[in-house]
Amino acid sequence: MIGTKQDKAGHYTFLIVFILGILSLGSWVERHQTTLILMAYCSTFVSYVFLVLKPLDLKQLVTLGFIARLVLFISMPVLSDDVYRFIWDGTLLKNGIHPFEALPGTYLDQNIDELSQELFNKLNSPNYFTIYPPINQFIFWISVIVCQENWLVAAGIIRIFLFAADFGSFIFLKKLCHHYGKSEAMAYWFWLNPMIILEFTGNLHFEGVVIFFVLAGMFYYEKNKNLFASLGFGLAIGTKLLPLIYLPFLFLKGIKAKQWSVSILAGAIATLTLLPLLNASFISAMRESLDLYFRSFEFNASIYFIAREIGFWMYGYNNIAKIGPLLSILSFLTIIAISIAGVVKKWPIPKALLFILTSYLLFATTVHPWYVLPLVAFGLLSGYWYPLVWSFFIFFTYAGYSQEGFELPMYIIVIEYVFTGLVLILELRKKK
Repeated sequence: MIGTKQDKAGHYTFLIVFILGILSLGSWVERHQTTLILMAYCSTFVSYVFLVLKPLDLKQLVTLGFIARLVLFISMPVLSDDVYRFIWDGTLLKNGIHPFEALPGTYLDQNIDELSQELFNKLNSPNYFTIYPPINQFIFWISVIVCQENWLVAAGIIRIFLFAADFGSFIFLKKLCHHYGKSEAMAYWFWLNPMIILEFTGNLHFEGVVIFFVLAGMFYYEKNKNLFASLGFGLAIGTKLLPLIYLPFLFLKGIKAKQWSVSILAGAIATLTLLPLLNASFISAMRESLDLYFRSFEFNASIYFIAREIGFWMYGYNNIAKIGPLLSILSFLTIIAISIAGVVKKWPIPKALLFILTSYLLFATTVHPWYVLPLVAFGLLSGYWYPLVWSFFIFFTYAGYSQEGFELPMYIIVIEYVFTGLVLILELRKKK
């Protein structure tokens, strides 16, 4: 606790810096203003660490988390333009059009008032099919129904869902901390993490909803409430397919614990969530998107970039079309191996999911900042801090934006993975 007037003055200074940092990153600073962005983020992160390490009052930290998210409602996201695809997809649904039916450009000449050229020009991937499952699409549809062509209102509606998911994750984290014998105060490292706030409530990335469902699934699994556990994991997969990688561990663990049905039922629930939009167009578009993801997209990778450089040296060109699928196979085999090891060594669920997702990200060709944030929750529950370090350094990938486009310097990626890797290695050695 903080006692002296000087300590309290310092505390409130960090509190103000934290709010102003979140506000500037979420509303004021444009993403090509690299120096301002990095200065704002570093000062915000330092304030975050101080406030959580030396809290004046834990209830005050809860309020601070609410305020930091609420101030983001005043403007459209500035660090990400994904929201415009959300509005586009929601508008298609509002007009009775299947969002996976055709590419966005198809609809510009169909006299649909809300699908303007201005909105089309803001899409960051107009030449690709949408990738968002029906649960997400339902939220997009609600936002468009309410907004009456006001983009800020539409973003605000989506933010309400992500805001609620963050708070729900915080509540389940506190419950899980208690279950695993850790201080509930650990949950505040999640609640006030600047990347959590900026990427979910700020930039509207649905990993925040995924984290909520996964934590709910974990909590009810530990309480032997298998139906609710299945619902949590199933809805997580329905929001984003990636949590499928957790099912092998849950199945193997469930065989011994007589909870194997959780993974099976979770898969069934996830499948049911796809039914509202499931048709030939949906299957074709998702297959094409997944193929592009593994064979064409690359961003902030680790093992892949090393393999790519070897490919350049051997063949003289970027051989991602072969390297990407090969790494996905290696990733799958590693996930199975970790799942088996986790069951044999009786790892708690958070530790197993932590290492499963970490291995997936290390083999991935694309690692956006919001991809690593589930690791923060898993790390706090399993006693590993490298996810928090990663959540700090991965923000520096925003330094690649300029007024001319995007080009991320390789030294930023090297710094990110070297520091995160060093902390991981030190933690592994210490725990061993």
